[in-house]
Amino acid sequence: MNGSRSAVEITGVVRDASGTPVTGAHVLFTDGPQPLPDIAALTDAEGRFSLSAPTTGVYTLTCRADPLSGPPGTAEATVRVEPSAQAALPGRLRVELTLG
Repeated sequence: MNGSRSAVEITGVVRDASGTPVTGAHVLFTDGPQPLPDIAALTDAEGRFSLSAPTTGVYTLTCRADPLSGPPGTAEATVRVEPSAQAALPGRLRVELTLG
């Protein structure tokens, strides 16, 4: 089915202003080409996260750090998931978010 072939994993790293990876930050879709369920990823000890974009289109990712587990702050990124992106990087896009 075409929808399942369009799914792309969006991976990335969240860092603070000094470049240090942020543990325990919440990364979620805040906008997309279709209604999205409330799905969030939590960054690991190296600040890494992974979310699955269900179809092609433009997505907005927002990151919110928990001030109790690291530096406070937010970051936002716009990601375009296109069929041509899948050809270059099969099933995966990479995003860097820096808290500000």
